[in-house]
Amino acid sequence: MRYDKFRYLYPPRAENAIPAALLNSYERRKWVAQIKKNGTNSVIFVSPEKKVFAMNRHNADHKQWQFTPESEAIFKNLPGKGWYVINAELLHSKVRNLRDTNYIHDILVDDGEYLLGETYAQRYSRLQMRFLHPAAKGSKYYWILDEHTWLAKNVTESFYALYQSLTDPEDEGLVLKDPCGKLTIRDNRGWTVKCRYPHKNFSF
Repeated sequence: MRYDKFRYLYPPRAENAIPAALLNSYERRKWVAQIKKNGTNSVIFVSPEKKVFAMNRHNADHKQWQFTPESEAIFKNLPGKGWYVINAELLHSKVRNLRDTNYIHDILVDDGEYLLGETYAQRYSRLQMRFLHPAAKGSKYYWILDEHTWLAKNVTESFYALYQSLTDPEDEGLVLKDPCGKLTIRDNRGWTVKCRYPHKNFSF
């Protein structure tokens, strides 16, 4: 389906929570795990004219942040003449000393193609094709694409051990995704769940 003019797209979001005791069962089902960062769910839009802007998951502007020339540069350089819509966690206001950083984990529109019906595995491959480059630095659980942009890595084993090992102050827990789960317009609860640390300061 073509996406040829701006309209807000609601991002896939892990609505359902599971206890850590179930992590191994999702691993056996061949789901993938990603680190969940303590940020703000953000939908990034890139127009054919390379105007870059973002909105939150409630279809509203971010109140305390906007792109800087440095943080929008990687999106302005995307190829093609169509729209892009990318889902990321905005890391800016919730963790000390972590500002103006987008942690990318999904793509909804790729150069004007609305990816309805594509599996998460297919969309993740598109993310890698669009964003990974030889200069990207690989941390253990995400790629550092530039100073302001990270790309989540998919983990396929040892979910419970990973959950127990997280130490970065911005780590909330894990998001699990079914690689075969297909993108729908609004209700994507069937292919993504969350497992988070119990903490009063996390608004998962």
